[in-house]
Amino acid sequence: MKDKIAFITGAAKGIGRATAVALSTSGCQVILTDIDQNALDQTKNEIENAGGKATTYLLDVSSQEQVNAVHQKALKEHQHIDYFVNNAGIGGVLTPIHLMTAENWNNVINVDLNSIFYCLHAQINILLPQGGGNIVNVASLAGKKGVMAGSHYSAAKHGVIGITKSAAIEYGAHNIRVNAICPSFLETDIIQAVPQQILDFVKQHRVPLKRHGKAEEAGETIKWLLSDQSSFVNGHALVMDGGMNAG
Repeated sequence: MKDKIAFITGAAKGIGRATAVALSTSGCQVILTDIDQNALDQTKNEIENAGGKATTYLLDVSSQEQVNAVHQKALKEHQHIDYFVNNAGIGGVLTPIHLMTAENWNNVINVDLNSIFYCLHAQINILLPQGGGNIVNVASLAGKKGVMAGSHYSAAKHGVIGITKSAAIEYGAHNIRVNAICPSFLETDIIQAVPQQILDFVKQHRVPLKRHGKAEEAGETIKWLLSDQSSFVNGHALVMDGGMNAG
């Protein structure tokens, strides 16, 4: 991965930050995007203090205009981009379907699903002239099963898996691999909306490993999917849930 360039959305915290650090330690230059400039700067400083190279851009992935503009700006400044990680997302307000507002539904769909289309549209148009590259979308275990009071999130993540598989079929012959990861509960900000008693119950009674995952584990998994070590993996939605969905 030395001298490769990786573009990461939602890179300020959580899985995005961990992925940026993992890729940087493997020799990648990283392009960090997020809506939180202060947190972006902290991630950038962490990477540079460890000897890596990082660039930051503010990006709201729910805006296709911003997505296109930032991708083109990054391409112009870096000449080429090898890897893309579409991680930015939100959990939304947990609400049963009969009480959910259209605003709550649309907010999650826009940030968690529509953004993936916007990003893939921009990224594939970059990778096709370059002759290939790799993309990883961050889905969720919720993309493979229903979620109590989280129909908007589950629907969005099911969609992420669907577009991942379609893109893999459409562009594999162009040397573009597209995969996804499907984590369960990870120790990141996004699970703060989940009641603690639910987190504790899941950890003790649903996860055979008896713990929640770490963002760093997701970062290393994404790094592997981007690397040549996974060169025959395409269109896969890799579950990382400590065995939660095995039984």
